[in-house]
Amino acid sequence: MSEEWTIPDLELAVAAWLRDHPEFFTRHPELVETLRVPHACRPAVSLLEYQNRLLRERCQRLHDKLLELVAIARDNDRLAERVQRLALNLLDARGGLDELLHGIKVILRDEFKADCIALCLAAPPTAGLSAVEEFLRPDVVGLFDAVFRVGQPQCGRLSPEQAAALFGDGLPRVASAALIPLGGGKWRGLLAVGSWDPGRFHPGVGTLFLGRIGELVSQALQARLLAGVWRTLPDPPSARGGG
Repeated sequence: MSEEWTIPDLELAVAAWLRDHPEFFTRHPELVETLRVPHACRPAVSLLEYQNRLLRERCQRLHDKLLELVAIARDNDRLAERVQRLALNLLDARGGLDELLHGIKVILRDEFKADCIALCLAAPPTAGLSAVEEFLRPDVVGLFDAVFRVGQPQCGRLSPEQAAALFGDGLPRVASAALIPLGGGKWRGLLAVGSWDPGRFHPGVGTLFLGRIGELVSQALQARLLAGVWRTLPDPPSARGGG
């Protein structure tokens, strides 16, 4: 057999033997000094130095990952505080349904630094909503049936038609948005939080806190809607002084 065939075969055999005997260089440390491993930064480097560099790079990656996780934990802590303040503000809200709806938009804009907010309701089969006509937008809610079918907040880009329907044509282009379905009993609505930043509400962003916001807002609206319905019901005979 010619040399060009025997050398590759021999190299493969040596590589396989070393792979099966990783302790070889521990027993023969003097050989490590003579080894040379190709390196992008220099013509050659010792195997030990090469291994040390790989370990340092691995430690750096782990350190960077740890810093990323710490940053995420801090962001989540800040979000939890904002959600708590939202809950407290909703509990303290006074006035009618109209004041509550306007208050929700203000709270979200201030606490979550939203660039634009849209809150749309599909008219429920109940009375007492004439004071909130600006929020009664069943045609807009109907554009987002897919969100209600999923039943969870959705994030990403909006089509030009959706952005114009939610936020109007006068605003700059909404680059990303979070769509939060609302509902309770026989009504439903949509809370949209828009941003000029395309990366703020990208499709891969977590929706845990968005879902909690939707639950809080839905519960507050449900309570206020029921209160409005009760006020429209006739008083029972005992309340009118009857028997």
